Amino acid sequence: MAYKKKISRMALKIASIYAIFGFLWILLSDKLLLIAVRDIATVNELQTYKGWFYVLVTAALVYFLIDGYVHSLRQSEKRYRRLLDNMVDPIYLLDKEQYIVDVNNAACERLGYTRDEILGIHVTEINKSIDIDEWLEKIDATEPDTVLSNEGVHRCKDGKRFPVEISLNIFYEDGERFSLGIARDITLRKQAQEVLIQNEKMTSLGSLVAGIAHEINNPLSAILGASQNIKNRVYRDSEMNLRAAKESGIELEALRKYFSLREVHRMLDAVNESGMRASRIVNNMLRFSRKGDSNHHPCDLRKLLDDTVELISTDYNLKKEYDFRKIRIRRDYRENLPSIFCIGSEIQLVFLNLLKNATEAMADKEYPEGDEPFLNLSLFRDGDCLGVEISDNGPGISNDILEKVFEPFVTSKAVGKGTGLGLSIAYFIVTEQHRGRMEVTSVPGEGTTFRIFLPEGFEANCRI
Repeated sequence: MAYKKKISRMALKIASIYAIFGFLWILLSDKLLLIAVRDIATVNELQTYKGWFYVLVTAALVYFLIDGYVHSLRQSEKRYRRLLDNMVDPIYLLDKEQYIVDVNNAACERLGYTRDEILGIHVTEINKSIDIDEWLEKIDATEPDTVLSNEGVHRCKDGKRFPVEISLNIFYEDGERFSLGIARDITLRKQAQEVLIQNEKMTSLGSLVAGIAHEINNPLSAILGASQNIKNRVYRDSEMNLRAAKESGIELEALRKYFSLREVHRMLDAVNESGMRASRIVNNMLRFSRKGDSNHHPCDLRKLLDDTVELISTDYNLKKEYDFRKIRIRRDYRENLPSIFCIGSEIQLVFLNLLKNATEAMADKEYPEGDEPFLNLSLFRDGDCLGVEISDNGPGISNDILEKVFEPFVTSKAVGKGTGLGLSIAYFIVTEQHRGRMEVTSVPGEGTTFRIFLPEGFEANCRI
């Protein structure tokens, strides 16, 4: 509307100036010519030239007026084009049939088309999720200068897809309907929503795990207590044991010999050993699922790493896709390493992410005969830091992923197998929460090594 009004005002201006000039020319030209020449015969001879002069003057006048207006339009168009092309969100102008008639630079860059390639494309070529008939009906029922909003999925020239939030303004120009759309990439928003949902699930799962672990602990305690009591009542020469055996008419030595011949004592040892292992796993689960506080406490990195290995060996998803027992664990722990001030549950989460990523990566590699997957776990001193090294002989990480491996939402896993947040969270925990540093090296086809360095003197900055 503003554009039409501007054209109308310009047309009125040209017509008015032309009319005023023509009126003054008719009224004054003969008089001025007579004053200049002072001869009526000469004035009559010059009438033809006076007409030609009038045409030239009016043509020049109209030319300069129109040229000034066109220059003004060009400057205005440049300003608007600069404004559109500097916007980060793709902008599309569509005709009534939903063919693209104009776009900004962001639209070309995001979809991978050149400007010439994208002009004239139908909207369904880039938005496969749209039902065009339903969409046109919705536009037909919409009042002019109304904004429509919906979500869709845009497809790039190379076939990649990404979710968008679309805001569409319907307007009319010279009786024709146009749609001006802004498409905002909401990939990060969708990923954040998925992470929030996953976090809610994990929080609920943590509470469930804690409850189950507590319930398992009770029968475990009874089993361990009963197995120990059986051994005490058979293999100890206490007064009560001897009296009970005498009253039963048996000799304890004979009973012990029977147990030995039937290897009952081995069975009791196996029950006790399995029960203790189950108890350790349950306690690890309880410690890992417990929220705890955010204070730093002295922790033994050796115990944290070993507990994490034992915990991940019971991971259901890993056991379902890959048997952790097939992975050879090599430990190289330096002696006399001091405890370090840290948030134990958070450092254990870092170890868990690294071990889980390594295990899943090795599951995707085909090993030649005679070779086998392995994990190298090392603890060492590095200056004023304690170092942890976790390396594998998996498929490695490609260079393009390696450069941004600690960034959020970066993952080499298949869709649905990861959020791409594990390493970024681990990096944050090490560098921000513990003032340490985290490094990675990888050789594609040979394996990956992560190194974590935690400062020994960090306790000076901690609340204990």
